Amino acid sequence: MLRFERNKRELYMPVKEYQQTILIIDDAKENIVVLSRLLKSHGNIIFAQNGEEGLLSAMQSIPDLILLDISMPGLDGFEVLMHLKQSPSTADLPVIFITGIPDSDTEEKGLTLGAVDYITKPFSSAVVKARVRHQLKLQRLTRALKEANTRLTLLAMTDPLTGAHNRRYFIDMLKNEMSRARRYHHPMSLMVLDIDRFKAINDSFGHDVGDQVIIEVVKTSSEVLRKNDVFSRFGGEEFTILMPETTLEEAAQIAGRLCEKVSETQITTNDHQINFTISGGVAQLEDGDQTPEAILKRADIALYQAKQQGRNRIVVAGMNNNG
Repeated sequence: MLRFERNKRELYMPVKEYQQTILIIDDAKENIVVLSRLLKSHGNIIFAQNGEEGLLSAMQSIPDLILLDISMPGLDGFEVLMHLKQSPSTADLPVIFITGIPDSDTEEKGLTLGAVDYITKPFSSAVVKARVRHQLKLQRLTRALKEANTRLTLLAMTDPLTGAHNRRYFIDMLKNEMSRARRYHHPMSLMVLDIDRFKAINDSFGHDVGDQVIIEVVKTSSEVLRKNDVFSRFGGEEFTILMPETTLEEAAQIAGRLCEKVSETQITTNDHQINFTISGGVAQLEDGDQTPEAILKRADIALYQAKQQGRNRIVVAGMNNNG
């Protein structure tokens, strides 16, 4: 799947419904049976009969809620909880302790270690269901909030038309890569490109066709560029490509392939088959580039020269030959 198509799909896909999972860790089989019957309508029930198996199951399945017996041979409930809190993948899982010794010291220790609640033996059906239902609801809300935040983050760095990264994301990545390239004395290049005579395409065929051309340029770019190259729609019909660990000569070759590939593409409307081209300017990070604007300006000047020289070509800043 193309990177940009994946971004769009993640941005607009509906929130998935899922069945929540409850992990019961208890060495007493009869307790597992009773709790499973009580909670079978609340979600998918899985279980383990000792602390070691429970930890392994929690790591593999990442349940929504854990019911954890305190008194078990081997790893007891307190030790299991401490291990859970030490792992980033399970640190936030809610744990309800199961205990047959309801005293304040035990309760305080469990809550201090990170348990969210207690269930005492013998079980009260109403209390077990109410406390489990409450924690599962909190988990659903937490999951929904995380998904919303993920979507907002993706929206903030994604162009909605194409799914490509946007200008804001590109500038942030460029700043980071400039700093990294200087620190390790590695090369870094970038390309600025735009679609030739794009206004004429819009005027002749309409903005819907113009959008199709933009989408096709993004799609073609994703087929030519390397995994670590950072492509963005910088604005309108202008795009930028950050090329880490790339010399000026290597960047020029990649830009040339992209220019040639775009010139070979075609979109079909009801009445016409439309060919289009791009022009680009390529620049490499130099010692004097203190801001992203400095290297972008050199690439932009090279892009202007490509336009002046007839379009459908690449001009490399600091080199006499054209890509």
